[in-house]
Amino acid sequence: MVAPPDLSIVIPAYMEGNVIGASLERLAEFLDSRDYGGVEVLVVVADSPDGTAEIATRRAGLFSDLRVIHAGCRRGKGRDTRLGMFEARGRYRMFMDADLATPLHYLDDVADLMRRDAAIGIAVRDLLTTHRTWARRLLSKCANLAAQVLVVPGVKDTQCGFKVFEASVAEATFGRMTMLSWSFDMELLAIARSLRYRIDLIDVPDWADPKVAGDGLVGDSHIRVVLDGFLDPFRIRLNVWRGRYRTVTYQHQPLSGSDAVSSDAGTTAAAGPPAAAPRR
Repeated sequence: MVAPPDLSIVIPAYMEGNVIGASLERLAEFLDSRDYGGVEVLVVVADSPDGTAEIATRRAGLFSDLRVIHAGCRRGKGRDTRLGMFEARGRYRMFMDADLATPLHYLDDVADLMRRDAAIGIAVRDLLTTHRTWARRLLSKCANLAAQVLVVPGVKDTQCGFKVFEASVAEATFGRMTMLSWSFDMELLAIARSLRYRIDLIDVPDWADPKVAGDGLVGDSHIRVVLDGFLDPFRIRLNVWRGRYRTVTYQHQPLSGSDAVSSDAGTTAAAGPPAAAPRR
């Protein structure tokens, strides 16, 4: 029986054809310079007419273990990330953005958290200096202000796309997630708090948005994303008050044989049994 990898890296990638090839090359080169144990990489691609999946597939030979998962029609970054986290086999499972805005050397911090048997680690940025476009700055600031008040006080940045979870913690939190788009990050942290998991912070002062004006928020109205970023913390707080996160509601159907998968790879079922007791 093949031993599971030590670390799974999930990369949700919708319409990332302009960056995914170079990003995977950089990631492969970096992993070759480190010893994190066994590492698998999963690129989860919603239907992207720009060839994201094909470009990623051509880089498979750079890795000892890379899968390109076809997530079907686009439903949101949260759906794609959840699919990857449940398909992952690692003792620790993390997700990172396809553009590598968080420098890869912070994987060393992830390795340190793994050695310490941490539950969750998240990268946090200086939101006063991140993002060059007005829409992304406004989204970050509005979402963070609401999150600070309603969701996870004390966490100065909920939206950085660089988070790591111990495997059972990943399944406990992602299995309770209800938001499939941009706000899934803050919902995950609210769920983690409700389950009393410790959240370790990784300061990332050198985070850099590689996108130019007009890029980013692909396929979404800027106004809609900003509005959801402000309103979703209220919805999350209401879910906490109603006890919505007490039980796992997502039942994953493992993929069989092929990397191709429809958007219905997982189903939302009636409330199931609770996950293993959280570690404090």
